[in-house]
Amino acid sequence: MRFALKISVCTVLIVAVLFAAFGHALIGRSFSAALSFRVREAEAAYSAMASSLEAEISVLNMYYQSTSPRMLQEVLDRSVGAANLRGVSCALYDDGRRLLASTGTGFGERLSYSELTERRFVYSLIRSDEGSLLDTAGCVPIGMDRYYLSVRFPAEDLFAARRSQVAAFVSLHLITVVVCIGAMLLISYFVSRPVRVLTRATKLIEEGQYDVRANVNSLDEIGDLAMSFNTMAEAIEQKVTTLEGYAKQQKDFVASFSHELKTPMTSIIGYADMLRSAELDEEDAFMASNFIFSEGKRLEALSLKLMDLVVLDKNEFELTRGYARRVLGHVIAVVTPMLEHHGLTLETSIEQYQILYEKDLLLTLITNLIDNARKASEAGKSIELTGRKQQNRYRITVTDHGIGIPAEELSRITEAFFMVDKSRSRAQHGAGLGLAIGNRIAQLHGSELHFESEVGKGTSVWFDLPLPKDKRGKEASHEEVDPQD
Repeated sequence: MRFALKISVCTVLIVAVLFAAFGHALIGRSFSAALSFRVREAEAAYSAMASSLEAEISVLNMYYQSTSPRMLQEVLDRSVGAANLRGVSCALYDDGRRLLASTGTGFGERLSYSELTERRFVYSLIRSDEGSLLDTAGCVPIGMDRYYLSVRFPAEDLFAARRSQVAAFVSLHLITVVVCIGAMLLISYFVSRPVRVLTRATKLIEEGQYDVRANVNSLDEIGDLAMSFNTMAEAIEQKVTTLEGYAKQQKDFVASFSHELKTPMTSIIGYADMLRSAELDEEDAFMASNFIFSEGKRLEALSLKLMDLVVLDKNEFELTRGYARRVLGHVIAVVTPMLEHHGLTLETSIEQYQILYEKDLLLTLITNLIDNARKASEAGKSIELTGRKQQNRYRITVTDHGIGIPAEELSRITEAFFMVDKSRSRAQHGAGLGLAIGNRIAQLHGSELHFESEVGKGTSVWFDLPLPKDKRGKEASHEEVDPQD
């Protein structure tokens, strides 16, 4: 059953039951009020008739010392007339409750009201051939004798009025239910509209349209649900976009890796086949062997870089405390001979702070950045290595004055296998994985590689390292002196 129909049916059932209950109670109270009024009228008429009977029977007893049934019948007829109760049936019973006289039919030979011994006036509703009647009875003491008078007043009009009220109420009830059904269907249709909007949006997202949002502006629980749904849809879209980006990166990675393997392997196989099947002079044989060696070294570098990427993706590393000058001193000692061999100088400016780092990874990262700077620089240039505190982080920057990187390629240089100058990189056994590995190492330290470059003027690369905290969670104090110096 649809939500709108459920709301309509439940509401209509509640309204119908409550309306019927209230209508039944109202008609019942109305009938009870009319009956009470009729009983009071009957009691007044009964009292008048009883007084008339008492007077006439007393006179008969005074003159005749006794009364006959005929005399009682005449007295009863005159009392009915005196009380203006023409058309009302009545009967007179003696002290033994035996019928003495009556002005109508249907009275029993004996009076059946047992409670008359305790109450002077009683009544009940009865059904007869004449219709509904209000049957009343009471005790009329006359001298030493006791008589019982029973009077039956017509009450069919009371029941006719109740039947009329019931019929009118049933008609009104049906009209109310029909109108309520129509109104509730209309109201529930509009109330459930946001739910239908959410349902359509859900189906569209299920079909792959992740940019769909539920346009619901109501300020109620459904509006809150729509806001939560839109937030969820936005998160799903971001996740899907991220996954699609990862899938594209993996696809590009596989394609680039295949390409990187294909060229050297083809050359290696070709030159190896030449050495195997052809007679070459010493110079050609040396050239072929040297090319095989060079391409083999590049494949070796490629395999090692790929292993580094796999290791960095599958392991968690614990960061330890250390002093910046001590840590970077190891790097300087490693790269200085290499730079001097290529006619380059290293300029350093390092502030002494305690830092959090992973020794081997940080050494790999900074060495790789300086080596990239070396590849981009000509002999006689300098490379700068600086360490500075930036707010609550420690920033390490490597700057060269080399060929620079075009602006359109800056956003891609941390992608696996991406090389700005492919011929230059391959000539130096590059695989295009160094910065991808470096960026992953920076991420393990809670940062990323950031680049600023201008073609012909050089490149600056920087990343941040975390600073240690004391036991209270505050930044550790600045210490200029390494205790081990």
